Amino acid sequence: MVNSQTNIYDSSTIKASTYEYASKNLYVVFGHATYRYIEVPVEVYKEFANAESQGIALNSLIKGKFEYEKLEE
Repeated sequence: MVNSQTNIYDSSTIKASTYEYASKNLYVVFGHATYRYIEVPVEVYKEFANAESQGIALNSLIKGKFEYEKLEE
């Protein structure tokens, strides 16, 4: 059983993401910091991960819709 999935992106903004299936936490790694988005449904994560642009997907699917915390700089 897969517990989490990590993706590396060819993006100027978003470097990588990790999704934890059990907790529904989505970690998004930027060049300057990592953010944890809380209670992100798996369908939303998959749409984000498979988007042509993760930056656009993050803004339209996740930002402002889920609680988050900044983890590190």
